Amino acid sequence: MATPVERTTIEEQLRKIQLFAGLEEESLKLLAARCRRRKFGAGEALFHEGDPGQTLYIVLSGCVIIQRVTKTMETVHIAERGAGEHFGELALFDDKPRSADAETGTACELLLLDGRYLRQFLEAHPSVAWNIIRALSARLRENSDQAVRSNALDVTGRLAGFLCDQCLPLKPDPVTKAYLLPRLTDEQIATRINTSRESVNRRLAHLKAMRLISRDGRAIVVTNLPKLKALCSVSLP
Repeated sequence: MATPVERTTIEEQLRKIQLFAGLEEESLKLLAARCRRRKFGAGEALFHEGDPGQTLYIVLSGCVIIQRVTKTMETVHIAERGAGEHFGELALFDDKPRSADAETGTACELLLLDGRYLRQFLEAHPSVAWNIIRALSARLRENSDQAVRSNALDVTGRLAGFLCDQCLPLKPDPVTKAYLLPRLTDEQIATRINTSRESVNRRLAHLKAMRLISRDGRAIVVTNLPKLKALCSVSLP
């Protein structure tokens, strides 16, 4: 349980998170008292598929990778959760083990909330339950769109779609209108779009030749977002 000083800081952070939008001050204080704040380095395992689910995680900073490892030891990327997002709620609600692995993609600061307390809190604060339902619904739609994209597009299209998605939370350069993306290795990108590192490397070179992207050291810069979007356009319901 948080100390009084930590509680005040956590309360301020919870106030900024969409999941708890609309909560009264007293309710935020109760919630903050039950949260634990922890820092993790990049590449740390938070939980594994099959582990019991007892905690809701809220990302304050950094990003967390959700993935599964197949029987043939292939890593399948499921999602990435950034600041203000939450994960780990499914196992709390269906009383089943964790359905995937969670690993920090960068150095992270997370809030951890005990699942038993969360269930009690949701009964008393249905508005938060509705916020969780909205978030889960949005993720289902996103997964549906990604499944259509995966089946309808070739590797170049999937790569273009991934790069476009990376631009969404960013602001373009006010002069060049370019987007400087977070640094990812070709192997990390390959995992996210279900292809090989070599294939990603070739397609990135192709997009660079088309002047849709450039490189800033190891980082990718999207220089023509509209044309990049055209490469991954697919009719979605």
